[in-house]
Amino acid sequence: MTTTVAMAFAVMPKSDSPQARGRIGEPAAYTYYRCMVVAYGSLRRFNPGADLVLVTTDPVPAPFAGELAAIGVEVLVEPFAHRPPEGYGHGWLSSLFHLDAVAALAGRGGTLVMIDPDMFCLRPLDALLAACGDAVGVQTESAQDMFHRGEEAAALAQYARCCDEMHRDLGEPDAAHPKYSGSFYVLPGARLPLLLERIERAWELALERHARGAEVFHTDEHFMNYAVRAVEVRELSAHVRVVPTAPWRRYLTDRDVILGLTLWNLMYEKELGFQRLYPAAADRGSWFWTASDEVFRERAGKVFSATGRSGTRRLAHVAGGVVERLTTERMQKRLKPVYTRMVQVRASMRTV
Repeated sequence: MTTTVAMAFAVMPKSDSPQARGRIGEPAAYTYYRCMVVAYGSLRRFNPGADLVLVTTDPVPAPFAGELAAIGVEVLVEPFAHRPPEGYGHGWLSSLFHLDAVAALAGRGGTLVMIDPDMFCLRPLDALLAACGDAVGVQTESAQDMFHRGEEAAALAQYARCCDEMHRDLGEPDAAHPKYSGSFYVLPGARLPLLLERIERAWELALERHARGAEVFHTDEHFMNYAVRAVEVRELSAHVRVVPTAPWRRYLTDRDVILGLTLWNLMYEKELGFQRLYPAAADRGSWFWTASDEVFRERAGKVFSATGRSGTRRLAHVAGGVVERLTTERMQKRLKPVYTRMVQVRASMRTV
């Protein structure tokens, strides 16, 4: 049975991609293209028989197009049919292109695995896919892990405002529902017709509600959380997890657990670890391709600060721990964007 691993990428203004601002003198999208070369490279290293596909709104520029082709990535340019109207949502609107990518790939048969560009593969997908079976596979994270208590309450309240009315209007018996990450899905081909039908139903309702000023689903994650309510879902946290590498809230630090995963979700590494790994991933003669699996995982873990840290990152993590222990949540919410911006400024000043 064919396994297709795909990413969806809509080229959008910097304002819609707050996690990656890019380097001085180049488009912000180039940061994501480097992430893709690394992510697809890690997938190809361990899954030589998988179909790797990038679904995007625009042709990939050089040199990234050649590097992706060398890895064996098929590029599909598709229209952004679910592009939201003016004034829709609260950012991250490019994520809605994920809905178009799923529709574009639905006719391929087999199993479709959708991932974000900040995912990194450490071993073959076979065990993950076997654990999923015929169910839809999802990535779950504990709200207690992802947020402090105050942040959790605020985040869940915002989610409820966006989504609860939509779920009820769509005929669900209860607004309460599981909330899965939008970074990763395993979508068996047999499940896709029903999922796509529900996505389109929700999209039509969202447009109608937006027109009259009501709350709507904002991101692909919201639409997918509704769609998968109709099918069997299997959580795959034994195989794929967020690996927290920022200086705060490092709730997953067990080396054995981290190294035992199949996929790392490295949301804080777009402008750090992925950019550092890009030259190696683009060079088929480098350690990225030639090292043993154990050495590969160890070296990648250090670059991403997942299992080892450089002196600079170690200092930042110690400082982050002190800030969490000695300051209020309100102060932390003010300081974290400052750190994020410092990382972005540092990344932007690297040579192109």
